Amino acid sequence: LSPEQITGILHEQARPELFGKAVCHETIYQYIYKGEGRYESLFQHLRQGRKKRFKRWSRKPRKIGIPERISIHERSNEIEAKLTIGHWESDTIEGKRNTRGNLSVQYERKIQLLRLHKIANKEAPETENAIRKSIDSLPLTVWKSITFDNGGEAASHVNLRNDFSIDTFFCDAYASWQKGGVENINGLIRQYIPRGTDISNLTENYIYSIQEKLNNRPRKSLNYLSPNQVLAQEVGH
Repeated sequence: LSPEQITGILHEQARPELFGKAVCHETIYQYIYKGEGRYESLFQHLRQGRKKRFKRWSRKPRKIGIPERISIHERSNEIEAKLTIGHWESDTIEGKRNTRGNLSVQYERKIQLLRLHKIANKEAPETENAIRKSIDSLPLTVWKSITFDNGGEAASHVNLRNDFSIDTFFCDAYASWQKGGVENINGLIRQYIPRGTDISNLTENYIYSIQEKLNNRPRKSLNYLSPNQVLAQEVGH
């Protein structure tokens, strides 16, 4: 668990002998990076596993011609404010160079639910097929919109829009931070699948196990419930 999750659980679900005792998550980080934790190499147990604390630079998307592209600025306030379930962000995690292995990632903005599928390449048909699998795994009412960056893997988004009545939106060029939820979950996935991994060698069962480990992690914004727990509350799935 992250320092923030540890803090939240101690506050919300403390055992009787720990009642009234608490620790700030920043104190835990300070211990890890500046206190005695430095000599215990505790940083390697964090989700990012970094020796130093710093912000991750966003990866710049490619400029690709995308038909019927609708700007992210046309999304409704309902989507922006995360008022309802059903609004997703999509991205691709690349595997080792010169191999046929990548991951298609879908992330629900409100309850932080994850869907993860192995794809052979970043071509649009592969991504479309992966998203169709994600859609099939849940009630269609949970799919109202998807936001993409400007990569070519989203070029066939119109098929999803037409077949499932899902609205599709696109970030500004060089602004992947506009879909920060999926960018953040990518960082968590990287703990299990580091850069340079040959994803083509990973089994579907292993990828599914990563998906469900993250779906069962408690989240501060969900009052320390997991995405799967909130999904069950929302749709009884």
